[in-house]
Amino acid sequence: MKRHAPQVREYMTHLPVEAEKCETAADALGLMQRHQIHHLPVMSGSHLKGLVSQPDLLAAQVRLGKGFADTPLEKICVEKVVTVGPVAPIDEVSRKLLENGVDSAAVMDGGFVVGIFTVTDVLRFVGDFFGQSE
Repeated sequence: MKRHAPQVREYMTHLPVEAEKCETAADALGLMQRHQIHHLPVMSGSHLKGLVSQPDLLAAQVRLGKGFADTPLEKICVEKVVTVGPVAPIDEVSRKLLENGVDSAAVMDGGFVVGIFTVTDVLRFVGDFFGQSE
């Protein structure tokens, strides 16, 4: 009998730190360092514009050189974002991340970003699942 996977909301980061599309790459790096995070939803007001991760910022730094720090996030962020609902099963979301070749998904509810779910969250779930004794 197949066990049912928990929902994303049980392992996601709730109400993640966000950045506005006009904020700069330097701003994003500062937010990531200050909050010890690796992904930021990039917003246009209350609407999701894209996601930016530390690897995205590193790639942009190599590509842009000296102009990197002042580059607006709207020019760096990945606009094709995997989105899921908070009640989506973790196994389905994990497959969606694999299929799309990404390491994070924005968790949306009613058109608003309510969380972020990353590969780190998948690993935390796996650790909890296999760490349980019968």
